[in-house]
Amino acid sequence: MELKNIHTFIKVAEFENFTKASNDLGYAQSTVTMQIQQLENELQANLFERNGKRIRLSSAGQEFLKYAYQISKYEAMALDHFHRTEEPEGHLNIGIMETVASSEYADLFCTFQEKFPKISLHLEVVTTLKAMENLDKGIFDLIFLLDKPIARANWKTARTFPAEISFFCSASHPLAGQQNISMERLLQERFVLTEEGCNYRQVLENDLAAAGQRLECVMEIGHASFLINAVSRQLGIGLLPLFTLTDALQRKDIALITVRDYQIRLAIQVIYNTERRISLPLQVFLNELERFHLSE
Repeated sequence: MELKNIHTFIKVAEFENFTKASNDLGYAQSTVTMQIQQLENELQANLFERNGKRIRLSSAGQEFLKYAYQISKYEAMALDHFHRTEEPEGHLNIGIMETVASSEYADLFCTFQEKFPKISLHLEVVTTLKAMENLDKGIFDLIFLLDKPIARANWKTARTFPAEISFFCSASHPLAGQQNISMERLLQERFVLTEEGCNYRQVLENDLAAAGQRLECVMEIGHASFLINAVSRQLGIGLLPLFTLTDALQRKDIALITVRDYQIRLAIQVIYNTERRISLPLQVFLNELERFHLSE
């Protein structure tokens, strides 16, 4: 059984498209078709169900994909072991949330790069859904999610950081620094929020809907520093993870608002796919992650 045929099978299975797989692999489409046919002949099973130009994994293909991931994983681990140098080197692709990139957590990546200059870091700011999709496809080695606890059979959470989500306003706003105000009072104000579908905004809107309440959003943008600036200019009430507000609070540009009997708590979860290979750069990063802590 040719390893290259197994790699091709994985790509076709993930893209569900021969053309996209051939482009990604740099092969002619006829080569990809031939490799899949060779694999099917060896296994004596049809790995894909074909309906015109559309394909999807057959039941045999779904079963073989589990073996293919394991074969690919251990091949890569063997290569890593025998090609290992004194100083770790290689590539690491990480998907992160914009709020993580705009916080003290970003120091983790800078410190890691300083310590391991031969490991090339590719950090991509993405949505939660895109991060999860790309982790499944093997595009990302690791993802940083800000969400409620996520559990999947083949995913492992390397570390969790609790995250409090906070309401805030301009330091000169009448509600600045107030505690235990009612939700009804808060909803009299206009809001400046992240885009629809953002995890903590979704939690808030779902809770409000369940109580028959709604808010007025006058501006939305998926960029923490822009949002903080807009709130500091009294354009509305904001909602962001507390760890993104540290600098603005120290400058006294904004102030926190505490709402009576209401709080949103999520967690930053650092997740990798156990079906994929644990490359040397990933293992080194996971080791550093265990020692990481925020400055007091």
